[in-house]
Amino acid sequence: MQISYPLDNLIPEIVCEENMYDSFDYVIGHLEYEEQREKYKPLRMSYVEKLTAEIGSGIFRIYREDVRDIHVKDGPKERDVQAPTVYKRVGIHAIMVVVERYTYPSLIKNTAASIKGRGMHWMHHIVEDDIKNVPLLCKYYWQSDIEHYYDNISHTLMKQELRKYVCDEVLLPMLDNFVDLLPNGLSKGLRSSQCYANLFLSPVDHVMLKHVYSYVLQTDDGEEVRFLYYRYCDDVVIFSNSKKHLWKLRYLYVSEIAKLGLRIKPNEAVRPISEGLDYLGFVQFEDYSLIRKRIKQNAARKLHKVKSRKRRQEIIGSFLGMACHADCKNLYHKLTGKYMKKFSEMGVTYTPADGKKRFPGKVVRLSSLQNKEIEIHDFEKDVTTSQGDGRYLISFREKKTGVWAKFFTASEEMKQILDKVSDIEDGFPFETVIVSDVMDDNKIKYIFT
Repeated sequence: MQISYPLDNLIPEIVCEENMYDSFDYVIGHLEYEEQREKYKPLRMSYVEKLTAEIGSGIFRIYREDVRDIHVKDGPKERDVQAPTVYKRVGIHAIMVVVERYTYPSLIKNTAASIKGRGMHWMHHIVEDDIKNVPLLCKYYWQSDIEHYYDNISHTLMKQELRKYVCDEVLLPMLDNFVDLLPNGLSKGLRSSQCYANLFLSPVDHVMLKHVYSYVLQTDDGEEVRFLYYRYCDDVVIFSNSKKHLWKLRYLYVSEIAKLGLRIKPNEAVRPISEGLDYLGFVQFEDYSLIRKRIKQNAARKLHKVKSRKRRQEIIGSFLGMACHADCKNLYHKLTGKYMKKFSEMGVTYTPADGKKRFPGKVVRLSSLQNKEIEIHDFEKDVTTSQGDGRYLISFREKKTGVWAKFFTASEEMKQILDKVSDIEDGFPFETVIVSDVMDDNKIKYIFT
């Protein structure tokens, strides 16, 4: 969607009934214990009514007494996280859902932290694909992350960045309030901080894309430009075919983040991909990837100690969630005694909410298929299009090129044939050539032969 910044009058969208109730349901649904969820469900209407009034008038605020500090250890990292009360959490979520909807389209594609549909596994596969697609441009990489990123984000600069996106006089004081919760930096527990951290480095990303290598990938939807630059929160990776080029990009990146009062950690490195890229929980090589050593060790230790069957299944499930994204079938068997199935062996398919089938490839006209050998693989009946109701959507593959595509038909003859074939065991796929026949009224009919 085309968005013109800065945005005004977002409050009506935030306080609409659907958004407020969805926000309450989301926050309550993500509470850890069933007892907690049951405790808050009766408060749904009162919470929503009160928050709607506070946000609508612009008086919603979060203060230090509304959060409790929790010390969290994540591997070698330790940090203090601020956990807001459930009431405040619902209010912040309602505001940020709308803010993110309008600000996230401005981010580059290759940034993934805390963005719906773009998590660490998604980013891992983007990196994996790029290395396989253009190996000569990915011979070396530079990797770094920012020193105490959240703690060193300037309140003044963060508020200036927010004003590039939002000019709503009722909303801005509430957004500023989320910035000011701590005396320095951003809180690591507020929903808003995830979005702010992405927006704060977005100008740097756009500068870097002007200088990093890119290539054009042919997809079913046309051409896609892929940039060899990736950022997961403050963890950055850049690929190149020369170390000299990477060092130039490194100095550019360092100078850009210095304008924001930030600096990178001393553990930065330029290395050949043959040594492995330790990123997003995986170690990526030229043509395969492995799980990070620490994750393997933690899983092995937990499985060795655990006695509860239920807890063991939870650990195995968690480890499988990582292992299925890497080349780790033997490791998975060694730790769990189970063999990892291929997705193709599981017989699991996506079922859309409307119950209709989804087919690969572009929609083509029947006239373009005349006298071509094709394989008919499947169809969906009673599809509504701009041309009318009751049409069939047919999925096919061109025998000569192997390209998948689909076409619509309202032909009763074709529809009847497809229905009859579906009743035949192993009827699909079948080969055919589509030809045209001129009717008495000079209309053209397309038929299977």
